[in-house]
Amino acid sequence: MIFVFMTGTLCAQDTRYRVEVLVLTHLKHSEEALETQDLPDYSFATDFLTPPEETAEEEAPATDAGILPENEAEAEAEPEPDPNALVHLEEMSDVMREAWRRLRLSAPFRPQQYLSWEQGDQEPFPALRIHDLEIVMSKDPHARERLELIRADLLESESERQARVFADAAGMSQLQNSELAPEPEEPAVPAVTLYYRLDGTVVLRRSRFLHLDLDMQMREGIWEPETLVLVSQDPPIYERAGPTAFKVHELRQSRQVKTERMEYFDGPVLSALAYITAIKAASEDTSQ
Repeated sequence: MIFVFMTGTLCAQDTRYRVEVLVLTHLKHSEEALETQDLPDYSFATDFLTPPEETAEEEAPATDAGILPENEAEAEAEPEPDPNALVHLEEMSDVMREAWRRLRLSAPFRPQQYLSWEQGDQEPFPALRIHDLEIVMSKDPHARERLELIRADLLESESERQARVFADAAGMSQLQNSELAPEPEEPAVPAVTLYYRLDGTVVLRRSRFLHLDLDMQMREGIWEPETLVLVSQDPPIYERAGPTAFKVHELRQSRQVKTERMEYFDGPVLSALAYITAIKAASEDTSQ
């Protein structure tokens, strides 16, 4: 009984946090940028800001309406909500909306990006990627495999088109039936690694106190006289060579933060505002 009571007490104390981060830049500064050829890769972090790839909408298969049997109804019951679930929030709070408005109207500052999410208070604490959509560099070590897959897909599509043209009535029927079958999954090829002009990570973690870790960069490519690089010989495909180096301004800070208070992380070029709200998780009554 004592164990059950203690467990219920701990559950009642579970807390979730809404985190809002607004990244801004100082327009009037004299800070000299760091020149480097290597950029850190932040693709390991959860990314809510990259637009999802467009996919063809598929009609949901028709299902028989009616009441499920009791055992199936239990199987269809929604699982218990995860108190540590990570949820992307798109709408700004009133506090952050006003901060964004003031920064837009100010002369020395410019808001660059906004990110908001909700998380739990237990480990593992998620790293969130915050970035704009301006790509300054991409790396694709699997470019050759990707090109071969695209080429094979084009050849397969062409062969299917020719088969439809020359097939007899029975063949057409078979082709039409085969179209209803699910397509085989394409071999997995790792995604291209993208590096953005504004790029970095944010982590809210809790030990005895709350801490917010920021690791961000503002990047500008250094270009040599324009040259073209041959990326494919059949057919010949040329691309503009990438930057030879980058000018980088950093913001790396980690410190204790409090809820319901605007936190300011100051840097000579990059800065950030953070606003954290504690949300008490709903729990069952444990008084019985």
